[in-house]
Amino acid sequence: MSQDGALRLPISRNWQQQLVVILVGLYCFWGLAGIAVADPAFHVEHLQVTPCGDAIKINASVQLGKEALLQQILDQGQTLVWVVEAEWREPEPFSFIPGVGVHAHGEERWRIHYYPLTNQYAIEDQHGALTLYAHWSAVATALAQVHDFILPLVHGAARGQVALRVYIDVQALPLPLRLRSLLGHWKLESPWIVSAPLSH
Repeated sequence: MSQDGALRLPISRNWQQQLVVILVGLYCFWGLAGIAVADPAFHVEHLQVTPCGDAIKINASVQLGKEALLQQILDQGQTLVWVVEAEWREPEPFSFIPGVGVHAHGEERWRIHYYPLTNQYAIEDQHGALTLYAHWSAVATALAQVHDFILPLVHGAARGQVALRVYIDVQALPLPLRLRSLLGHWKLESPWIVSAPLSH
């Protein structure tokens, strides 16, 4: 091998290494950008809140997205945890002050299962009772309604706002799926929707 060839070889290798570093950096950059701009999978709509003594009754509808992904996870034998979360907040701009802005918090959690032997879906409520569904469309219809969610108001401001959101508890999934959710920008949640100020 000539001396010129011996000199060109390390230069070529260094150039390849730099190219790999650049490509990895671009991948990470676009990955993080994707996380930032990923659209939420769900949207809460038509929020209705009714004061009931020392509680608030909440009804709403949910627009579901990424249903094919949810079915795929269930078909793999995994359980999905569906969470409805509500808060009683100070009217803006004080609603997000820690220890001051939020006066009540409540959530309801349902576990969604798929049984391949009987080709049935099931939603398990917080008391362990199962409701069976023959088709995914029936499950989606059930999830698309927040019906008579009761948020107790133990203490706090006499005037406030109700905030509501829904999400899939990704932390309840196995680690490989949690990593996929991060890399795939699943964002299995809805933004908060906030009611007009009301008194209780």
